[in-house]
Amino acid sequence: MQDLDWNDLRYVLVLSRTGRLARAAQQLRVNETTIARRVARIEKVLGSRLFERVSGVLLVTEIGQIVVQHAEQIEVDVSEVKNAATGADATAAGSVRLTAVPMVLNRILVPALPVLLEAHPLLELQLVADPRNLSLINREADIALRFSRPDKDYRTVARRLGVFAYAVYGRVGLRPSAQPWITYEGNLSALPHVRWMAEAIKRGPAARTRLVVNDSDVAVHAVRAGLGRSLLPCCIGDHEHELYRLSGQMPALTRELWLLVHPDLRHLARIRAVIDWIDQVIMDLLLQGRKSVKRAR
Repeated sequence: MQDLDWNDLRYVLVLSRTGRLARAAQQLRVNETTIARRVARIEKVLGSRLFERVSGVLLVTEIGQIVVQHAEQIEVDVSEVKNAATGADATAAGSVRLTAVPMVLNRILVPALPVLLEAHPLLELQLVADPRNLSLINREADIALRFSRPDKDYRTVARRLGVFAYAVYGRVGLRPSAQPWITYEGNLSALPHVRWMAEAIKRGPAARTRLVVNDSDVAVHAVRAGLGRSLLPCCIGDHEHELYRLSGQMPALTRELWLLVHPDLRHLARIRAVIDWIDQVIMDLLLQGRKSVKRAR
């Protein structure tokens, strides 16, 4: 056991989270051979296989799960030691991995990003635009923003940031009857805004769907292009000059935005800095939305 090396365990952790050598190599910025060699080294020391290949994906074995669980704790401990040794407890320095759906990153956070980076020049922010609920416990991300109350990752710390109003938007200059629905593919049917549109389509005798997407940001671009109508967050739709509300001034639907953070990381200066910035961005956005409501046409 004295031959175990934390640097080797890092490769095991990343491979357990990605399931593929190519993706792990990209994240660690090394070649696939290096990862395979490092993992083989630990397997030799432990005398057990840590991964097995199933349908082209590397899955963690039972022994591997035990190793990963302990390695995650070591990862947190090493991070805390580095922060204490470098004084990072008082300075937001290092990397923070933040995940959210593409629309939140592209249209809410990225425009406000210069303020954060200017205030914390030693901070590196990794933005992961992904509609999936990446696991914070498995360290696929440090902070996550989600449009629903978390029902998994029960060990994470979760806090509601605010309530977002939704309305139906169409392209300026086009009659409502000339704008069919832009909705979402079947595997997203459980989402509240997708369910709302499904019910609206059922109620409308002349309603039809012409375009199906898998992401809200794509839906915004499609509505701007005059391809149809869709249910969008008012904080986005009201600031698109080419769009107008088709469903009136009152929200058609509301959804909660939640912030999740790994419990072992929330007290680190770099994590606190990003969370404080997110709080300010969302608060300003919601206040601005209350002051300016785009009039329905």
